[in-house]
Amino acid sequence: MFKVTPNQKQIDKYFYNTSQLQPVPQNWEDFIGLTQIRSGSSMVQFKPYYYQKLISKLMDEYNNIVVVKSRQLGITQVTLGKFLHRASLNPAYTAMSFLRNSEDASAISRRTRQMLSCLNDYVIADNDNVGYLKLKGLGEMYFKNSSKEGSRSYDSVQNFLFDEVSFSHNIQEIVSASSPSGAMVGKELTKMFVSTPSAKSGYFWDILNSDNNLDIEQLCVDVSEGKKYKDIPGLYWFVDKKGTVKLIIHFLAHPIYNKNPDYLNYRLEQDATDYETIQREYNLRFVDSSVSVFDSALVRDCAVGSWEEYDSTAVYYAGLDTSTTGNDYCSLPIFKFKENKLSLVYLYRKRKETSDYHLYHIGELIKKYHIKTVGIEVTGGVGQIYLEQLERQFPKVLFEAIRTTGDSKPVMISNLQLAMERKQLIYPAMSPLIDELLSFRRIGRKLEAATGKHDDVVMSSSFTVTISPLFQEEKRGLFGNDKLFKNSLHLG
Repeated sequence: MFKVTPNQKQIDKYFYNTSQLQPVPQNWEDFIGLTQIRSGSSMVQFKPYYYQKLISKLMDEYNNIVVVKSRQLGITQVTLGKFLHRASLNPAYTAMSFLRNSEDASAISRRTRQMLSCLNDYVIADNDNVGYLKLKGLGEMYFKNSSKEGSRSYDSVQNFLFDEVSFSHNIQEIVSASSPSGAMVGKELTKMFVSTPSAKSGYFWDILNSDNNLDIEQLCVDVSEGKKYKDIPGLYWFVDKKGTVKLIIHFLAHPIYNKNPDYLNYRLEQDATDYETIQREYNLRFVDSSVSVFDSALVRDCAVGSWEEYDSTAVYYAGLDTSTTGNDYCSLPIFKFKENKLSLVYLYRKRKETSDYHLYHIGELIKKYHIKTVGIEVTGGVGQIYLEQLERQFPKVLFEAIRTTGDSKPVMISNLQLAMERKQLIYPAMSPLIDELLSFRRIGRKLEAATGKHDDVVMSSSFTVTISPLFQEEKRGLFGNDKLFKNSLHLG
């Protein structure tokens, strides 16, 4: 069998008699108590805290669990401990964990094998692969880099862990690609979505915030302040309208951390980072001002409008963000201007259609709402075609050519933001504009949509604000005359 003299590890792997092994404890707490984990600079027996025991019980009862938590609470460790227990009981068991990057995947694999090394009297490993753990005669576990890998080619995966979902940019594609792998296991399927908070946008925010009858952000604040909890402060969970568990775990639930009344400042000194990062990573705050442009409270406050038919007592303005037949949207929000306020009353937003198709429907809307002025982006060249054709078709309508540059884009976004702050711009609560505002980011000097999101309605709305009467007088006063005003924004 061996071409060279085998070492003891090889001998153990190929000749270990599994009949010598003791029965694996059926109870998870008994099983996990046999293992050791790292605590500071020491290895200690794994004695799960109350919230860790709760996670085990919830995993036995529910298929989908979304966990928003403070850092360093051992949520990943307890989840993998649960997977390891199931793998030790079922030869047909497969678990798959998607970690933020390859370094995290390797670290989590090592921690799992560390727990396994304490169980030599019950179960042993059958391989040495960092990304794949096979138990001899029993189940298996995969550890994957979520930035690169999926599970499309794997069959019958019972358990999934998607770790730090807020910080895995293509996690939605990973989840979609992994769904077929769990299609055959039915009620045995468990999916864990775990993350510390980030901005109020992206896949994690969407699944955490969906199908609830409450304000999840305010609930996180209440839990962090000890105002809302089940059994112990810092711990709260509920089941949403689709049967998914939403589990909130704050450091107050940790029996050691909660003894320090100045824990946040302690973390601030230990982590050598800024206060907002500490609030996000330890205090359940969805704040990320370094990237989020529009404040979520402001976005909610302006969502008081409604879709409306034509009002003959109002004046209408629109902005046009054009597209080709690709994945980008052609967007035309129509705003009613009345009583010094812009109200979004209609939104044309379609993609993968021809220019002729878009032009026809845009023309019909111009006629229906008697639009006075339309701001059209012409930066990419496609908009110039729309501009020329619409000018010929509607000679009495004013069309403004807008070029988005590194100088003009921040000005237009600032105008949109200021209009919202002044309560001069409103929109319906179900408008796609809301999601785009929440996912619009500032990364370095760039202003753009978050990965996987769109900004067509944000940009076309900013065009509308720019060419509307809201800021005309201020801009004219600032730049001295109409020509300088137009040149400042590269308006035609």
